[in-house]
Amino acid sequence: MYHLVHDNFSYCREGRRPGGCTMSVLVVGAGPTGLVTALVLAANGVSCRVLERHPQPTGGSRALGLQARSMEMLAELGLAEEIERVAYRLGGASIMRGDAELSRLTWVPPRSRYPYTYVLPQPGLEDILRTRLHAVGVEIEYGAEVRTVVQDGDRVGVQIADGRDLEARWLVGADGARSNVRESLGISFAGGATGETYYLGDIVLESAMSFRDSAMWLGPAGPLMLMRLPGAGGLWRVFVDMSDRARCEELPEPSLVELQELLDERGASGMRITQVQWTSIFRTRVCLADEYRRGSAFLAGDAAHIFPPFGGQGMNLGIQDAVNLAWRLAQVESGASVDLLDEYETERRPVAASTIRDVESRRRMYALRNPLARSLRDSVLRLGARIPGAARQASLQNSQLAIGYRGGSRWPLSRRPAIGDRAPDAALAEGTVHDRLGVDHFTLLHFRPGHRVDASNESVDTIGSTEQMAVVPIDHETDPAGEACDRYTMRKGGFVLIRPDGHVAYRGGEAAEVRRALARFSGGDRSA
Repeated sequence: MYHLVHDNFSYCREGRRPGGCTMSVLVVGAGPTGLVTALVLAANGVSCRVLERHPQPTGGSRALGLQARSMEMLAELGLAEEIERVAYRLGGASIMRGDAELSRLTWVPPRSRYPYTYVLPQPGLEDILRTRLHAVGVEIEYGAEVRTVVQDGDRVGVQIADGRDLEARWLVGADGARSNVRESLGISFAGGATGETYYLGDIVLESAMSFRDSAMWLGPAGPLMLMRLPGAGGLWRVFVDMSDRARCEELPEPSLVELQELLDERGASGMRITQVQWTSIFRTRVCLADEYRRGSAFLAGDAAHIFPPFGGQGMNLGIQDAVNLAWRLAQVESGASVDLLDEYETERRPVAASTIRDVESRRRMYALRNPLARSLRDSVLRLGARIPGAARQASLQNSQLAIGYRGGSRWPLSRRPAIGDRAPDAALAEGTVHDRLGVDHFTLLHFRPGHRVDASNESVDTIGSTEQMAVVPIDHETDPAGEACDRYTMRKGGFVLIRPDGHVAYRGGEAAEVRRALARFSGGDRSA
């Protein structure tokens, strides 16, 4: 019933793809953004090459949290269950003053199969992504630093530090905050340093703590935060504002003794560090690229946007950049208009700008030094923790499930998913709607209330066949509880076309309109 015409991963493993096999995409950077880009391309049978300037995978912990929206996209790649097995599920945060818990900010689980923040240090996630990429036949070329990018017509070339020249049809710059690709393209990275400096560390703690899995002390010297990490008991990430001291002197690398002194001074009593596994000095910047595209080259992830890690949003934006861009490149490689690629920037750059505004408001709030301002802030945080609606909205915003690309404004109180919105999940007789989604195909929900699956399907037949669309009938048999009809507000029947990245491409009652929408994204019926 829910049959796809082919498994595109098999094309990648065999070194071929529909329509031939030539190098299509160079992906620069083997962090989460670059790896997800390559995985989505591979799932669509598009040949790609991953270049990484470091000689081997790096071990720095860096980013930590995967939000619900990223987990839904990783589920389409078949990776979410593995991540769930090894990640720590973060359910909230405690606002502390010394040993006392002033308030508990509890996440209200949003409507998603992955309703938490999944704490997994970046090296662990990268290992999962690399393993899958290797399994589908794409290898990472380490020690391949891209120095310059040159565009010539419909091709883009790069020069590697060792003197080699490579070219492809498209280039994805996912090479981080100090992106050589961005610099070579001459794209401005507007913004700059915030003036704040932090110690980061992964430490083992022994303590009878009065908080659970995350806590922050918002004292006169700025925030001190602790977040539980997966793995052996007692492993935590510590995050300490050192801005005041950094303005007066050169900070030394944080040691166990110094981190212990900071915990004693700013945190709860009785917390003893027994081991330090990793440390870093982190100077925050807020920057947003003026453009995400220059000709045949694109920016994604930290190469396009950077900001402080409050709320665990940055790595997630990069993963979602990757999926949004890669499915478009795959469609263009299969015959869609190149105009489809223009929408990558128009959709994703406003999301980054909005996220930066939100993170900046948090940063400024946490960094308050004035005693009266801090007292007012603490009162607001305590009040917000007691209001269910505020906690629910904060949880939804943190999850990134509300990110969408609709053109107009939403009607007040409207629950109907519009074009550009994330397609909601719903339980079916077998599995869920999201089970039918995939980064390698469109999904057409055909709502047929009052019918059964063996009834006439002529309206779907008129759409035309496509190798990249799964048709899911929604009727009394497949949706006995009516949950899908309710979530999509399609009780009178009709169609909802869902893009490979899980956003609504079309909704309405006309098969001809579905055909036109699909043709705009995919270039029409390519199986003829």
